[in-house]
Amino acid sequence: MRHRMFVSIAAIFCVVLLLAGGTAQAAEGKRGGILKVVIDADPPTLDPHSSTTTLVFAVGYHIFEGLYALDGSFAPIPMLAESMPVISKDQLTYTITLRKNIAFHDGSPLTAEDAAASIKRWGARSSYGKAVFKNLDSLKIIDNRTIELKLKKPTGATLVSLAMPNGGAFIYPKALCEKYADKPLAEFIGTGPFSFVEWKPNQHIKVARYANYQPLATPASGFGGKKIAFVDELYFVPISDEAVRLNGVEGGEYDFADFVPVDEYDRLQKEGKLQVLPSAPRAWFAFNFNKRAGVMSNKLIRQAFLAALDMGPVMAAGYGNKAFWRLDPGIMLKEQVWWSDIGRDRYNQADAERAKALLKQAGYAGEPIIWMSGKLEYNLSLAAKNQLEKAGFNIDLQAMEWATLADRRKNPNLWNIFSTGMTTRPDPTMMTVLNSKYDGWWENPKLQVLMDSLNTESEFKKRYATLVEIQKLFYDDVPTIKVGDYANLRIAAKNVKGFKNLNEIFFWNVWKD
Repeated sequence: MRHRMFVSIAAIFCVVLLLAGGTAQAAEGKRGGILKVVIDADPPTLDPHSSTTTLVFAVGYHIFEGLYALDGSFAPIPMLAESMPVISKDQLTYTITLRKNIAFHDGSPLTAEDAAASIKRWGARSSYGKAVFKNLDSLKIIDNRTIELKLKKPTGATLVSLAMPNGGAFIYPKALCEKYADKPLAEFIGTGPFSFVEWKPNQHIKVARYANYQPLATPASGFGGKKIAFVDELYFVPISDEAVRLNGVEGGEYDFADFVPVDEYDRLQKEGKLQVLPSAPRAWFAFNFNKRAGVMSNKLIRQAFLAALDMGPVMAAGYGNKAFWRLDPGIMLKEQVWWSDIGRDRYNQADAERAKALLKQAGYAGEPIIWMSGKLEYNLSLAAKNQLEKAGFNIDLQAMEWATLADRRKNPNLWNIFSTGMTTRPDPTMMTVLNSKYDGWWENPKLQVLMDSLNTESEFKKRYATLVEIQKLFYDDVPTIKVGDYANLRIAAKNVKGFKNLNEIFFWNVWKD
């Protein structure tokens, strides 16, 4: 949650976190001007191959583009590819042809050599590229505009892996791929609607309209389709302090800010001086159990924990106004084609008596339960603690810095529960909570069989049926408790037009009136 990571995989899937008009074509706006966007930190790099941090692609995908992008339903659509790939009958060979007459910001033409070199570099540097390359048999250049990927076995993950922005397969000039083969880019040349101008650390990142950009004719949708750089220049200004971000937009110094304190929502709405924008749902709060050691390795005790909780008051204590949270049992978000409400009878039970009965059956003798929480999740965790103690749990809730928590949770002898957030993934294969290596260690053999099936199957109906079985197991085994979905608060000046308030931010098709 700290890095607000955004990752994904799947061949057919549909998230929409992209609630707010993600499929609408950009209205014809006004060209010119400077747009100043406040972000919460400097990104570690602008090279998406080298980092999955959200800020990397939030800035980077204004400069770079991939062969495919995710549309308003989070399905892959062509971006630098002229069409969807030609896939062989055995589902192993993907033939991809590039669009004609596309040039990089330095004027060099986009060729299959650039695409192949970029995909190879992505496969070597990105954690998601590495996952694809484990199943890649070969990558060939067929002609100047065509590449071919051949897989070892069919999977539903390949195409959306090429389309996802987080740690994504963005296309760079071949020369840069070779120059920076084993280190992050220090030169930023892409094909996107904005070209890189300068990066002054802790001051700003500046990009400018790319005059020779060739937009798609297809309507804007999600992170793809038609893109227009209306503003002359776009500045990303890193400010870590939430209050300073807020004051900067209120005072007119900046035009937009993300991650504004949600407790300012009511005041800002009432005053009406700014656009007040709760984002689309982007993640869910979670209480994650240590299943390898200690008291919470007992499934009955985890089931009792789940039975006791009344999720509404917990979410309200942690996240305030209901504009920023909702209750839902799905481990995939409700807007996704993957969503299921299986397990709804076990979610949000608020049944202390059932919890007491399960604790008695488990032989729980009041042992202290060490619960680690960062600052962001503390109020939410405290509200849950109060409910659980009424059901007979002995909770030792410990507040700590996130870095300390992240270090301690690697040792199963130091904790029983920690609070966190599960960032949205367009495909269930990339959900952290379903990874047996994730701290907490859900090492159920049945889960591994189901995940293997999900990874190797390419037909959506079969994959969906498998996901339903996984969610059923999730509510029986209780490796983690889903509390509720949450969003974040953004603000913009009244004259900022065309912004699509999706789960992540971008500023093509945006202008100042």
